[in-house]
Amino acid sequence: MKIYGHPSAINVQKVMWLIDELDLSIELDEVDIHHNAQDADALAQKCPMRQVPVLEDGPNSVWESHTILRYLVACYGNKMWYPDCAFQRSRYERWMDWCLSSFQPTVKSACLEASSDPKVRESALEQCRYDLEKLNEELAERRYLISDMMTLADIAIGTVVHSLAVAPSMTLPPHVSQWYQQLKSSSGYQRWVVQARHTQPA
Repeated sequence: MKIYGHPSAINVQKVMWLIDELDLSIELDEVDIHHNAQDADALAQKCPMRQVPVLEDGPNSVWESHTILRYLVACYGNKMWYPDCAFQRSRYERWMDWCLSSFQPTVKSACLEASSDPKVRESALEQCRYDLEKLNEELAERRYLISDMMTLADIAIGTVVHSLAVAPSMTLPPHVSQWYQQLKSSSGYQRWVVQARHTQPA
């Protein structure tokens, strides 16, 4: 198996961190689709949207980061990562969907787009503070977002929260901060998220 992507991209970081958690031997083939036309053209054969990450598993290509996360735990995870019960899976999947549709775009506007209009950025920062308070309420009840064990909810949202943790204008609420420190104890989180050269939204 192989992952195509750039290690500074948030969505690639999520996948590589999970790969470490699952103790899988999957190579990262570094591509730069933003600055290298050949990389972009080659990736188009595996992903029609020309986006990273892309997982190559034998003859199959899987794209979209959260789909790759689900695929990996379905194929290679245990019941902790992929429970039999559809409702139990929905408990982390709803957080994953919220992350992609709402939280991550807001963090991108607040922290990752240098060209953002100051008013747009401030509005995004306010939304981030609100979102962090909601996460704080959830984390007051348990070690991780949905239970006392890590799930894909923590992988998806924890990768994005790092951008807020290092933002000078943000302070993580206490339970979120405790959770973040817990995530930082993971070697995969350290390698792929904390120590990333910089962070890109794609």
